[in-house]
Amino acid sequence: MKSSVLLLCCVFAHAFSAAAELVKRCDVGSKASSRVDAVRDSKIADTYVYYLRQNGSVRPFFEDRDSSRGASVRIACIGSHTRALVVSGEFTANFLQGFVLIRNPINGVVERLDFAEKNPPSWLYLSSSETDVVIRTNGYGETNKKFIVYRHVTGVNTEPQVVPMNELPARAGAEVIELDGPP
Repeated sequence: MKSSVLLLCCVFAHAFSAAAELVKRCDVGSKASSRVDAVRDSKIADTYVYYLRQNGSVRPFFEDRDSSRGASVRIACIGSHTRALVVSGEFTANFLQGFVLIRNPINGVVERLDFAEKNPPSWLYLSSSETDVVIRTNGYGETNKKFIVYRHVTGVNTEPQVVPMNELPARAGAEVIELDGPP
């Protein structure tokens, strides 16, 4: 019985990998990187179900297939010294959802920074110690500040810090990548 279940799992995994469309491949990290693929399948109208494929495993972008069905999804592999996979789009919430995958340079683990706002991310700050996603608010929403910053400290397994600001964060040795044009 156990071998039958294992065989079915292998057949399903092979069938999925053959049917899924590769959207973006990214070697997350720097010198010793971790390959992450963003793939999609199950098209309905202008939506697909999106998955991450890494180290032979495939998992939905979010909790399950239903919450990983998205439209107007933007996926980019960016950064010159350290590569990051940046995803944003319209998934199941009434706002834009997304995440950034980065690789911890000390232990090699791929870490994730999730965000959700009305506007798409405008800048990504990458450094070996932290990752910041900066989103314009235009002074509307839960804060009257111009920007919301989602901050992930490398190696710290907690929820991101969400900081409202009127000025862009200091560069402080970070690579700053513009995602959508000048303010």
